[in-house]
Order: sequence, then C-alpha cells, then structure tokens
Amino acid sequence: MKMLLIIFRESIVEHIHALLKEHDVNSYSELHKVTGKGETGPAVQGFLSPGANCMIFTAVPEQAAQRLIDGFTRFREEHGLHQHGNTFPLHVFVLPCEQVV
Repeated sequence: MKMLLIIFRESIVEHIHALLKEHDVNSYSELHKVTGKGETGPAVQGFLSPGANCMIFTAVPEQAAQRLIDGFTRFREEHGLHQHGNTFPLHVFVLPCEQVV
C-alpha cells in the first residue's frame, strides 16, 4: 500500500475529485482551508491572497498509486507547469503505508 498526500489550491478541488473518481479512488480523507507557505507561495485565506490549500490523503495499492500519480502528472502538464509566473498549485507525495488495525 501507498499513502498519497495530495496538496492543491481549493480552487481546483473539482478537478482533483474528478481525477480520483476517474481512477476509482472512492476512499480518502480531505482537509480544507490548509494554510502554509511553499514553492507556490503563501496559502492563506484572505483578501488579495491566492487562497488556502486543500489536502487529501488516500491509501491505495501500489499499482493504483502509480496510475494515479501518472494521472496527476498529466493533469499538471495539461494545465501548465506555471500559472501567472508561479508553479501550478498541485503537489503529490507518496509515503509507505501499512494498515495495522
């Protein structure tokens, strides 16, 4: 199993949900209004800011993880690696995952 941690601007949440559905991912945890600062700049909720992030965790079999990663890679490439001079606000991290209970 692999745990995918998907971080993106809340403005593209519908696209992310569509990708998950397309890859038959039906189980995940989702956190909204995630703030922080990184490669794409500050993610804060407020006037004149690009908006907060959303974070999704999903545990999937290893082969499904790779297909999903490929789907996110294609999505990012199709929507341009840069948006208004900034890196496109989508990052996917993979962690080893073992269910113990």
